[in-house]
Amino acid sequence: MDVVKPGSDELLGLIEKAFPCVLTADEEGRVCHASTGFLRECGADASGVVGRDLSDLVVGACAPLLAGALRDVKSGAAERAKLSFVGEAGGALDLTVTYSAGPGGGFYLLVGSPGNGPAAAEEWEKDERIKELYTVYAVAEWIERSASVREFFEELPKHLCPGMRYPDRALTYAAYQGQEYGDKGRLLKYIRTELKVAQSAVGEIRVGYSDGGLDLLPEEQRMLDEIARVLSLALERKSLREKLALVNTYLDRTNRDWEASKTRLETIFEAIPDNVALIDRQRNVVMTNRKNVAAGDKCYHTFFNIDVPCKDCRLSKVMKVKTPVTLEVKHEDTFYEVNALPIFSPEHEVEGIIEFYRDVTVEKTYEQQLQQADKLASLGQLVSGIGHEINNPNQFIRGNVKIIQQALTDILPILDEHYAKHPDLRIARLKYDFFREHIMVLVNDMAHGSERIKEIVEGLKRFARRDEGLLIDSVEVNTIVDAARRLVHNEVHKHADIELELAPGIPALTGNAQKIEQILVNLLINAGQAMPDDRRGRIRVATRLEDGSVVIEVQDNGKGMPERTVNRIFEPFFTTRRATGGTGLGLAIAYRIIEEHGGTITVASKLDVGTTFKVSLPLKGPPPPKTPGEALP
Repeated sequence: MDVVKPGSDELLGLIEKAFPCVLTADEEGRVCHASTGFLRECGADASGVVGRDLSDLVVGACAPLLAGALRDVKSGAAERAKLSFVGEAGGALDLTVTYSAGPGGGFYLLVGSPGNGPAAAEEWEKDERIKELYTVYAVAEWIERSASVREFFEELPKHLCPGMRYPDRALTYAAYQGQEYGDKGRLLKYIRTELKVAQSAVGEIRVGYSDGGLDLLPEEQRMLDEIARVLSLALERKSLREKLALVNTYLDRTNRDWEASKTRLETIFEAIPDNVALIDRQRNVVMTNRKNVAAGDKCYHTFFNIDVPCKDCRLSKVMKVKTPVTLEVKHEDTFYEVNALPIFSPEHEVEGIIEFYRDVTVEKTYEQQLQQADKLASLGQLVSGIGHEINNPNQFIRGNVKIIQQALTDILPILDEHYAKHPDLRIARLKYDFFREHIMVLVNDMAHGSERIKEIVEGLKRFARRDEGLLIDSVEVNTIVDAARRLVHNEVHKHADIELELAPGIPALTGNAQKIEQILVNLLINAGQAMPDDRRGRIRVATRLEDGSVVIEVQDNGKGMPERTVNRIFEPFFTTRRATGGTGLGLAIAYRIIEEHGGTITVASKLDVGTTFKVSLPLKGPPPPKTPGEALP
């Protein structure tokens, strides 16, 4: 078995110049290569060493430690380990073992020098140089094996970090042609190098640590510069190959009447209001009416800024069925209706497609609004019906429980007298003293539960009741907050506890009670859904009077939101939970209701800390709209 892959003989030569005694072994500990210096020191030939297990070669005292040493260096628990091998004339030959998960597979490298001379004193520096050489080799091989530039930079840390002094704590960041890979902000201490193609800067690579106390070595900068030189040459070769392929593709597409057809086609394209693209079999954009887009780029990158073909690729479907295809696709927050028509060769083979992209976001929004309105109307009818069906039997329970309470109040004194004469009295198979202690508690709990059912049903019916939208109610905010808490209790209690801090004596405001309750229900449910799965959360609802307005704060200690999400949460149909049924309408409707009341809503959020919504509603309500012809003051 040849552990070191083809093209790395120079590396073995460099290692053996630094360390006369060199062994390599595969992951099972079998020797794959032995240097001439090692064979000479051990008084053996290659046939007696290569293929043997390391346990057959180490000094007897090291045999029990071998497996642990190999395991530690492979797992990273130790950077290197010392092992003693049988030398000439029975002496011991000390070798240092390291592990490399190189691009061609993992293996163990054992190096050393006979005696304790200068070579042994410089062992650490030589180890570091070997690690640098292997890192350069690993990165160079990976750029050739990677399928795309994106794949190369995404996997670069696996090949670059092992060359650092503290590989387990090393972080990388790369930028290439405007695309970033990694988190630049986490690198507090780093080295960097510039990537160039055709003498022009196209990006950079940074490697370092988030801990400013960790030192960087000059050798590491030298390693990074060497990697940049190798990468720049490889990227330049890739760029030239791509340009040649693009030219060849374009020339192959040229025919007798191409120039005239191209001019006519460009004129037609410019007149079409929708985005249009002519795409060949290799997914290259041959022509498009989209401004600032050059021909030759991949269609998925041109229109959707991704580096791999679309999952619902229209070209693949058209090539398979050889008929036009119409699909609806979504990119970020925009919906497109895409019509793809085949372009046939003289042999009736599909040699490309022409695609029309029509923005249907507005139509989709109206459709979702209608669906949501229909769902809400159906839900209101369902809630009213269920409330009616629950209330009927609950009325019987409430009435009967009151009779039972009164009956027990009269019966228990009689039973007490009987128990005094008959101490062994049992009721419902329970000793009387236990029964006497708990029966009224049970009945009172039944009465309390029945009353709670009544309150919940009334709250649901009130929430679902058709509302005329008039802002004429006298709204007790604290009462509304308590009602909203009861409505969402079953849903929110799974994730968090709700704490109320309601200021006493808050005057009633003029508005619409049902709509304000809808705002609070939405905020409380959102807060409950924002809680992480690994801990129970806390939701705090506080009210207070502030500058002639009633302020309601809903604060949670959930996951929080990034700034880009905070800036968009009040947009209709914007949601981060679409996969779990979110519609993106709740906060948009809440914002509109608060505006109707002449109030304001603000939000403050921090990732992994929580979110606070602040609703401010004026006590006197919004100013009435002016009627036509009303004189201005």
